[in-house]
Amino acid sequence: MPPGRKKTDQGTSPAQFMNETHGSTNSAVPAASVTPAWVYWVRGLLGVALVGAGYLAWVSIHNGPVAGCGPTSGCGQVLQSPWAYWLDIPVSVPALLVYLALLGTTVLLQKRPAPDEERGAWAAIIALAVIVAGAALWFVGLQIFVIKAYCKFCMIAHACGLAAALLCLRHIPLARDPATPMWATGSGLRGVPRAGVASVTAIGLAGVMALAGGQLLVPRKLNVVRDLRPAGRPVAGQTNAINGTPGEGNSAAPTPASPQPHLVAPRQLSLYSNAFLLQLDTVPMIGSPDATNVIVYVFDYTCSHCRALHPILIRAQRRFGPQLGIVSLPMPISTNCNPFLPPQSHSIANACEYARLGLAVWRAKPAVHGQFEEWMFAGARPAPVAQAKEYAAQLVGPDVLEAALKDPWIEQQLLLDCRLHHINWMVSEQPVMPQLIIGDAISTGPLNSVEHLVLLLNHYLGLTAPPPPVSGGQGEASF
Repeated sequence: MPPGRKKTDQGTSPAQFMNETHGSTNSAVPAASVTPAWVYWVRGLLGVALVGAGYLAWVSIHNGPVAGCGPTSGCGQVLQSPWAYWLDIPVSVPALLVYLALLGTTVLLQKRPAPDEERGAWAAIIALAVIVAGAALWFVGLQIFVIKAYCKFCMIAHACGLAAALLCLRHIPLARDPATPMWATGSGLRGVPRAGVASVTAIGLAGVMALAGGQLLVPRKLNVVRDLRPAGRPVAGQTNAINGTPGEGNSAAPTPASPQPHLVAPRQLSLYSNAFLLQLDTVPMIGSPDATNVIVYVFDYTCSHCRALHPILIRAQRRFGPQLGIVSLPMPISTNCNPFLPPQSHSIANACEYARLGLAVWRAKPAVHGQFEEWMFAGARPAPVAQAKEYAAQLVGPDVLEAALKDPWIEQQLLLDCRLHHINWMVSEQPVMPQLIIGDAISTGPLNSVEHLVLLLNHYLGLTAPPPPVSGGQGEASF
């Protein structure tokens, strides 16, 4: 050590590390800034995490499809789960902000700040790194043990974020002088005291607890209901919303902002001011085409939420009896037969084939369509196409089924169903499946139970359900 120099520092900071690489130990003398290798690694890993989180945030905000991920894929199951949100905000949004903040604090370390400023930067790095690491472990654990599905974009972002956080925590410059303060200024001592590391770590852990607690205590409601009733229009009575007089509720506007469902003729349901005319005895229905109230169900056989909703609809219709009919329209999530989906949308394998089979069974022999649907919706996933076609042939006959599949009505109906989904998407700003048109409201996403659906029917149609014959599960709706 040069004569007369007092040894005051007691920690190894990135700035000192940079000096030492140039053979200098005098932290007071400016030296060329040399970034340690670990900082480059941290920035690179955070860059990958930022790209992943930014992409998922953009997709969530725009309700767009995730590249290479359909609703039944691991990505689809993760991103459609309540765990993909925190206080109704996509978790990728706060993740993006935390990654950006951690990346920004690494830049401060290159500016060779005063000891107190450097310690403040490290306090931020420690807290943010703990949050990133804790959040990564939390979400990976959810995917493994709760959702039991994996999102590749999420896992890459979490892995890179966790690695960056651990690198930061590995290189904390611990103070050598036990008298080094954490929060006081003016000491001239460098490094972070161990007590300070513990206190800042506690702050980071509190952030992780806020994340987990927000998801547990305020779970995301996946069912979204948009009330599109025109201003001043009263809540429908038992039959007015559906069975109004011909032309009632029609608008001269070319693109109505509400479905405004009503009968314009016996067994003919109008939607969107006659933009869609459904002849109820020629389309698949759950219940009778003479029901006093009719709702419309748009679904995909491969959609997990649709598969969960189907038995709920069956039980609800049986409970209401002749008061309720449900138009059941298959809408394939596949660009192979759905021209209204964005070109970059992920197409679900065999979605078109299943939809055509369902319509063909209805067209060939409506009496067995319910049996086919019950078989198709049994289990977590639909049976292979060949097996489904074989079962359909058993119900209606092989030759009859082949003739029905060649009927031009199949493609016409598919196109109508896809167009209806697209219009519902535009007016409700929700592309999520399944869709239910209940009066002037559009419900998207899963329902909790029969009681949940009963509440929606009461709220938007004024229907009052008779008491259930057997006590069932309870559910709550959110309006």
